[in-house]
Amino acid sequence: MSVSSVPEVGHTHGPAALADSLAAVFQTEAWSGPDGDSRVARHLREAGVDVSAIWAASRWNMGEDGEAPNRRHPLPGDPRGPQTAAVLRAVAGLPRGAALLGLYLWSQASDALQYTFRHGRIIVPLRAFVETWETCRDEAPDAVCRAEGDAVAVLLRTLITQMHTSAARSAGSLPRLAGAAARAGQRCADLLRAARAIPDPASPFRRELVPQAVTRIRYFRALAEASVAADEAMAGRPDRLGPALDGLRAAETDRHLNYILASELRSYRMHLTELHRNLGARWLTLDRLKTVYIYPFGLRDVSPAAAVAAIRGIADRDERPWLLGVRTVATRARLKMDDVWASVDRAARPYGGASLSMPDVRLEQPDGTLIAELTCDVRFTEFGNHYVRFRYSAHDQSPQQVRDARFRLSNLHADIRVRWIAPDGSPLDVDHGDALPPERLFDLADLLQRATADLVRTGTEIAQGRAHVVTTVYEASRGTGPAAPRAVRTPVAMGDELLAAFGSQVLLQPVSYGTATLCDWTLRQRNPVLLEGVRHLGDVVAVTTNSTTVALVGAAHFKISQYGSLAEFVASLNGLFSAWNATLADHLRIVAAMLADHDVNNGADLAERKERLTREQLRLHEFASEVRTTLTTITSPTFLASALESRMLNQLLHASHFEQQAAVVTERLRELLQEPIATRLAALERLHGDRERAEEARRERSRRRLMDGTLSAITVFAGVYALIGTVQVALDAALIDGVQAVAATALVTVGALVTGLAVFNWTRGH
Repeated sequence: MSVSSVPEVGHTHGPAALADSLAAVFQTEAWSGPDGDSRVARHLREAGVDVSAIWAASRWNMGEDGEAPNRRHPLPGDPRGPQTAAVLRAVAGLPRGAALLGLYLWSQASDALQYTFRHGRIIVPLRAFVETWETCRDEAPDAVCRAEGDAVAVLLRTLITQMHTSAARSAGSLPRLAGAAARAGQRCADLLRAARAIPDPASPFRRELVPQAVTRIRYFRALAEASVAADEAMAGRPDRLGPALDGLRAAETDRHLNYILASELRSYRMHLTELHRNLGARWLTLDRLKTVYIYPFGLRDVSPAAAVAAIRGIADRDERPWLLGVRTVATRARLKMDDVWASVDRAARPYGGASLSMPDVRLEQPDGTLIAELTCDVRFTEFGNHYVRFRYSAHDQSPQQVRDARFRLSNLHADIRVRWIAPDGSPLDVDHGDALPPERLFDLADLLQRATADLVRTGTEIAQGRAHVVTTVYEASRGTGPAAPRAVRTPVAMGDELLAAFGSQVLLQPVSYGTATLCDWTLRQRNPVLLEGVRHLGDVVAVTTNSTTVALVGAAHFKISQYGSLAEFVASLNGLFSAWNATLADHLRIVAAMLADHDVNNGADLAERKERLTREQLRLHEFASEVRTTLTTITSPTFLASALESRMLNQLLHASHFEQQAAVVTERLRELLQEPIATRLAALERLHGDRERAEEARRERSRRRLMDGTLSAITVFAGVYALIGTVQVALDAALIDGVQAVAATALVTVGALVTGLAVFNWTRGH
């Protein structure tokens, strides 16, 4: 960022058009221009400010790595902070310079919030402005400019608290959201006081910030009240829900509210209205359920058999390696498999593998509130569908609690404490070194995938699949209203009863990317994917892109668990397909690079390329054989011994679009295997041979011309020799004297040399 030197500008409180510029900012809060082409931006340009650099400071996806870190908090050393501070110090002494800069920064950060939940980089320039203003506010030209700068600094602080509120929506805790919204409302009250403290009643900043502060106080207070009311309603105390809805409606009609905040209030109201409408309905309670989080991955340069062999080698040595600062609990040479995985095809490769059991994981809110404790292990399979697995069981869960549990799968879950715990329940002290501790379950899974891949072979590359959550319902019941006591609830005996209860929709929905509203499970999803004819008429199995619900309410516990293991298997295949596609992409890139070199003048290089391509083709054929064997085994009717379980597996595979994923891989394999590499190599060899033969023919012609020239020169010299003999005869016969003889001999010799050279050159040229 840079600021050019500018001459002294006019009066601090002009121009009059500034008021319209500020009003436009608060009505839009988002700009489509590449560098923020707005009225405020133009005012800054007139003051010599590099506006494009300020625009870039608020971009979450601009940096040296080009990728926004998946964190909601700033990372140390982010250069946006010092850059913003330098610009602020440069304009602090200009009339309204600080206030205009801060307002423009606020507008760009507000725009960025419409695109991402990853707030870390966006917060950096805002905090830098607030902290730097404290040190340079005395440089303002007068008290009005200083007060305007103070108010805008508070405005930036309100935006930071707004980001914390947005994060709290994805925390799986309505009380945490209520607290964050209440704090944001308090910050807006600070903004109101700061705006009213501007000593000039005609200040456009005062005239715009005062009503905006009032509007945002109403917005955040309505959100806080709605969060508390929703939480109490889930606990069976719905009295505050009606008044909370009235507060949302009132806030939504505020004339100073822009369309972005109005859309958020409308979303809150719609979902809570559905909740309020169904307070007297039959509600679903999940009396007993199991939640399994699956984070699949594949290894790009290690075969499944080699990966399993490496883990089994650790188990055979009875080792418990250290991973992520803690020691594994156990290394298992075999997976715990039930009879559903038995096969009648003795020749087929059985499904199995090895695993690493980690200490249990405790999830807590930042204030220490317990969320859940989960078991953790990493499974390596002989098919290559490796995955990190977290599991926990719960009782008497409301639909909101089930929704929050499923959302923990997301990589955009709000920051929480993720802690390893010892068998006695005490937390384990972990030294993370220079690395940042995991902030969510997804982070821990990512770290475990990489750490265990290095156990197989140092530097092994992984290919991550799509995370998946499997919810297995063992017992459920229905009662009037939320949080009905167990004594008055009726056990669910059929799937139709489960689906008819309010709250069942949470079991049919995919895990959302991020949380944008309150109680987002209340509205039913269109056309949920329900598998038909699973076992009994009343069984419910629902499959989405990243979740599976198994509710076989009429089956025994072990049969439900068996079906759950099928769902886990299918969910973990996504990592296998990711590794396959990555391997194919690597092969295509290597072959393309080798074939792109058309230098045929180097025969040794051509031979080396041919050998490398041959090796690459052999590697591809081995890979193709592995892929075909795995796909054939999975789809074989004898893969599972039980015909019923085999049909169930096929249903799950179909619902997860297994056929489409397999078709993409096999088609790419076919194209690569049919790639006319041999033909292209043969063409290169023919071209190389043609050039070699042409060069040899040219050399042969040159040799022949040299020989012809030499023979011609010899013939000329033979004639010269005869002439010299004639001169000698004439000298002996005294026809010429000695001087004449020498002159004649010299003349003949020079003539012979010239003639011979001319004949030689003429012969070579023809």
